[in-house]
Amino acid sequence: MPRHPHQQRDHAAGGSQRQLRVGELIRHELAEMLSRGDIHDSVVEAHMITVPEVRMSPDLRLATIYIMPLGGRDEKEVLEALDRNKKYVRTKSRGASI
Repeated sequence: MPRHPHQQRDHAAGGSQRQLRVGELIRHELAEMLSRGDIHDSVVEAHMITVPEVRMSPDLRLATIYIMPLGGRDEKEVLEALDRNKKYVRTKSRGASI
């Protein structure tokens, strides 16, 4: 029997309320950045990109962001472009009101 049964339940449901809330805020901010065209990369600008989910670590330090180009085309190129621009995305998201 686990010492903290609520931890097992939180993990199975996708995280605690705080993890889910922070993940949603990050998801919305990134989606807005993509729709406004804040990331100046020809590959990113040429695709419609969706952000279906963001999962946060229990300490809220790490976010796993799930990205999918609309229609699933050029997935590898889009992921490479976002990887090239991850420093910009991180610095911009820190200034957001999340």
